[in-house]
Amino acid sequence: MIKNYLLITFRNIFRNKLFSGVNILGLAFGICSTLLILLWVFDELQVDKFHAQSDRLYRVMENQKASDGRIYTWAATPGPMAPFIKDKYPEIELATRMTWGENLLFQYGDKSYFNEGIYVDQDFLQMFTFPLLAGDANTALKDKSSVVISRAMAESYFGSAQSALGKIFQVDAKKTYTVTGVLQDIPKSASMQFEYLLPFQVFFDVNKEWLDEWGNNNVRTYVLLTQGADATNFSGKLRDEIATHEAKTNVSLFIQSYGDAYLYGDFDNGIQSGGRIETVRIFLIVAAFVLVIACINFMNLSTAQATKRAKEVGLRKVIGAIPRQLFRQFMAESFFTVLLSAAIAVLLTFLLLPGFNTLTGKDVQLRAVDPTVWLIFAGIIVFTGFAAGSYPALVIAGFKPAQVLKGQLKSGNRAAAFRKSLVVVQFSLSIILIISTIVVFRQMSFMEDRNIGFDRQNLYSVWMEGDLSRKYETFRNELLALPGIESVTASSQSPINVGNSTYGVQWEGKNPDDKILFSNMNVDYDFIQSLKMEMAEGRAFDRSQVADSDNYVMNEAAAAKIGLQDLVGREITMWDQKGKVIGIVKNFNFGSLHAAVEPLIMRIDTSWMNCMLIRAEAGKTAEALQSTEKLWKEYLPQYPLRYKFLNHDWEEYYKSEAQRGKVFNVLSIVSIFISCLGLFGLSAFSAERRTKELGIRKAMGASTTGLVRLMGQEFSTLVVVAAVIGCPVGWFLMNKWLESYAYHIEVGYLVPVIAAAACFAVSVMTVAYHSLRAATKDPVQTLRHE
Repeated sequence: MIKNYLLITFRNIFRNKLFSGVNILGLAFGICSTLLILLWVFDELQVDKFHAQSDRLYRVMENQKASDGRIYTWAATPGPMAPFIKDKYPEIELATRMTWGENLLFQYGDKSYFNEGIYVDQDFLQMFTFPLLAGDANTALKDKSSVVISRAMAESYFGSAQSALGKIFQVDAKKTYTVTGVLQDIPKSASMQFEYLLPFQVFFDVNKEWLDEWGNNNVRTYVLLTQGADATNFSGKLRDEIATHEAKTNVSLFIQSYGDAYLYGDFDNGIQSGGRIETVRIFLIVAAFVLVIACINFMNLSTAQATKRAKEVGLRKVIGAIPRQLFRQFMAESFFTVLLSAAIAVLLTFLLLPGFNTLTGKDVQLRAVDPTVWLIFAGIIVFTGFAAGSYPALVIAGFKPAQVLKGQLKSGNRAAAFRKSLVVVQFSLSIILIISTIVVFRQMSFMEDRNIGFDRQNLYSVWMEGDLSRKYETFRNELLALPGIESVTASSQSPINVGNSTYGVQWEGKNPDDKILFSNMNVDYDFIQSLKMEMAEGRAFDRSQVADSDNYVMNEAAAAKIGLQDLVGREITMWDQKGKVIGIVKNFNFGSLHAAVEPLIMRIDTSWMNCMLIRAEAGKTAEALQSTEKLWKEYLPQYPLRYKFLNHDWEEYYKSEAQRGKVFNVLSIVSIFISCLGLFGLSAFSAERRTKELGIRKAMGASTTGLVRLMGQEFSTLVVVAAVIGCPVGWFLMNKWLESYAYHIEVGYLVPVIAAAACFAVSVMTVAYHSLRAATKDPVQTLRHE
């Protein structure tokens, strides 16, 4: 029986090459797109799940409640917390602190490279599953002069992992560290990537003055709970820990599972509100859209072709076949077609994976030995086979033999209406995807090109290495005299990524107990002028004004938060430094466009200058970089020059969002292509079915143009109906998406019109081929056999 089913299936495929080809190709593209997206989703869901003790691993989070009722949530915690709570709470088995990432210069012999790593406590290697190739995880970080490095780092300096043990690095041309451990390759599914681990106590000793305070939040804290510990109960016990060290605190603590942190990292007013999981859900929905569009093609073309097999079904029923047997036969044919499509889809996936990984910034693989991949693939095939094949099988198996053999079978208005409704659904989904693509592209372009309050052109940053911060004034003056340099200034942080904030700002009339959060940064005297910011009131810092070393400049958001009239000239105090507000700078974006500009206060403090900002003269960027590198080698010959253009940094800010936008672009093109494949097949079927009608109309004097219009009207009407449905849905969904940005474009009404027009134009061109071909046939040929 199976052999008979296969013979019939092959016979029908070769008898109807066009329709079979459209079916197989459409399904292949749909399955390939879905498989790629599901591989990406699976990779996202596996991040940080490899840790052996992930069910007991948590990060400590802070909620800080401001006086206006707003709650800020972040993972920054006080420096002394980890060892203290480990000793205090029996629920904690191990605890570690972790810095945010340090880029240090490692030197061994004649080899010198910058490597990125973190400072951690000794418990780190027992808590997280980062096994060692060489060394003992229990003692590798015990000594303050020890360092644990990655396999790649060991091979780049020493040639192999085993030969690295005992070797001594010079770090930042100051300290020496002995290699006590070499890590196995860190899984790509780890959100935490690093090249080395240094003992946290080293970092603590250098920064003890501010790190040893419970009121400062500057490191991350992770805990491993004991077996059987109740995480919810412990989180409640930990809640008010800060209050036992700080008399007047607005901070409460809670813990979040480390395995959830990657996907569920966003908090809104103290409540978990999503994160990357939202992107995962969106991609799943889009993958479902594309697969549904492909399945609709199959259903449409299969039911449209059903009448060609009516006599076959009638004869089978006359000789004893029952509907259940016929249903199984046609489902088997559908599954065989799906399997052919799936085989092509696998080949396409292998070919497209490198490009897909480049597009998404991932490294997903279609591994032949990975059972999860094949479970996903099998699930797609089963779903597609049932979704695409069940309705056509039911329709064909339901033919009545008496009507069929008498030649009385009619396609019926109900079947035609169903096919039309599926076409409408197809193009509605395609229009929604096109609207999404256009809006995402425009929003990404808006963010890249937006005037963020200062001039990013020809501006590059150089992080001060070694003791350059102490020689900054001399270096600056010499650099300004070199060719290509327009201006040089400095700050404590990059002006597009300010991460410091404080409640320690006081002014006349403010309740000392009020908790109002201000971002803050230390800047050089000509910071505002060099970045070409605009002043709203007052003046910028002036190097010739000695008193400015104690004064402040703030942005408009900070002035609004203070709320005093004639603020310029008034005194404020930040921490212990009292000074006058000499100016209010217009708001500039120093963080993500997802959030409104926060209150920011700037002051002069040359001891905390880390980031040098150099502006090249227009058209002389290469010359400016040569000048910078030449002077850098004179001052810091042991450090290679590292620089970044602020325009590039700004684009990096939204790299992941731009990647998602590109994926939307591709999926929209695929959805339109699949929809048009289906329309191409249906129009071919319609032209074939109406050949005699068109011949009679032409013989009666109808023009070719009129016949093409008649043929195209049926399908263009369906696309118009799809536009009526898809445009408002797409408009609504993208408006909701844009609400996540404080600064965004407006969807407007032109975007849905463009999406609908694009679909309409493509559908008309698709149908036009068969319409024109049918309309230009000689009626003598089409009517001869009558």
